[in-house]
Amino acid sequence: MTFSAPRRWLLPLSLALNVFLATVIVMHPRPPHRGGPPPPAEIAQRIAETLPPADGAILLDVFATQVALFERSHQMQGEAAGRIRAALGAADFSPDALRAAFDVNRAARSTMDDALSATLIETATRISPEGRARLAKWEPPRPPGGGPPPGR
Repeated sequence: MTFSAPRRWLLPLSLALNVFLATVIVMHPRPPHRGGPPPPAEIAQRIAETLPPADGAILLDVFATQVALFERSHQMQGEAAGRIRAALGAADFSPDALRAAFDVNRAARSTMDDALSATLIETATRISPEGRARLAKWEPPRPPGGGPPPGR
């Protein structure tokens, strides 16, 4: 069976095109993956930008009174994640070490929840009805890739 000249080149041409496209896809720069949520101050700023200016200023002022708790919780959660990975990957696995790492993470989340509730209650008490309505509708931005927002 003989192939005509154009048909003889179809397979090599198709393979070359596939290799080229695969190379483009693999080499295409992607934004770096950031582990975990952004720092609390960045989240507060994002929320404040969605509110009327006076209400956004109030939110940032109230946030500033809780910032130490937010930052400590954020730091503790990062440390807990490292401890969890270390406990899971340890050659001499210890369920107690893993449990302790989860306890640190749980305490950090509790600290974050306390700071968040105090911030939202105080902010909601002081802002306009329009600001409260916008705050009620605020949702975190979707992560890259279109997945659900964090915590959903």
